[in-house]
Order: sequence, then C-alpha cells, then structure tokens
Amino acid sequence: MGTAPSAQEILSDLPAWAEMLERHADTFAALQAGCALGLVPKADTEQRPGRMLVWTRAESGGMQAGLRPFTGYKDCGVDILFVAEDAGLAAIHRALADRPLGEMKGALRRSELFLFVLKPRDQLIEDGWGEFLETLGL
Repeated sequence: MGTAPSAQEILSDLPAWAEMLERHADTFAALQAGCALGLVPKADTEQRPGRMLVWTRAESGGMQAGLRPFTGYKDCGVDILFVAEDAGLAAIHRALADRPLGEMKGALRRSELFLFVLKPRDQLIEDGWGEFLETLGL
C-alpha cells in the first residue's frame, strides 16, 4: 500500500482537475469569463507564499485549472476561496472521477473545507456562480 499524495501533489494533478471541470461544465456554464475559484491547503494559508489551485472561466469558454501563488486572502484574485484541511483535500481528490462536488459539500459539513466568499453574494450571482453554490447547498 503506497503513501497518500501530499497536498502539493494533489494540487499539481492538473490533468485530473481539468478533466473534472470538463465533466461538470454545465455547473460552470453561466460563469462570466475571468471568474475564478481558489482551493488552498490550510497549511499554505499560514505561510507566504503558499500555493493555490485555481479554476478559471476562460475567455474562450470552459474552465481551466492552474496553479498560482497564494499570498493572502485579500489579494488572492479569486471570487470564492476554499481552504482545505489535508483530509478534506485528499477526499475531494479521491472523488474527482466520481462525485467531487458532492465530496466538497461533505467536506464543508465535516469542517474539512472552509469557504471564504470574496465578493458580495449579489455580485457572485450576477457573475454566474448561482448553480455552483446551489450544488454545494449554499
């Protein structure tokens, strides 16, 4: 039995994240270009710079997964930020091929994932985040 991947290995699994975003394209279809969601390990919020996985709505349509430095909550450049405990991040990663958004909802309920909304709710809805937020029960 191998060791579980580290948080940094999970973030760096960009092909798996991109495939998940493609499978869930309908959930993100209403997003305006440039809208972004960040996922950062809790440990990376306590050091600077940390590393953050970002899902961004591309100008050409569709979602893209990428990495960028996490330099703090104020200037992280995303609309919605999730901070993940290692257990929550690992659970979401294990569920990428099956039900990752359901696992995100579960991790929120288990306090293994924490949500930080960095724009006013009305702005999020106007930008097209409504369906995603509903999927998570928010």
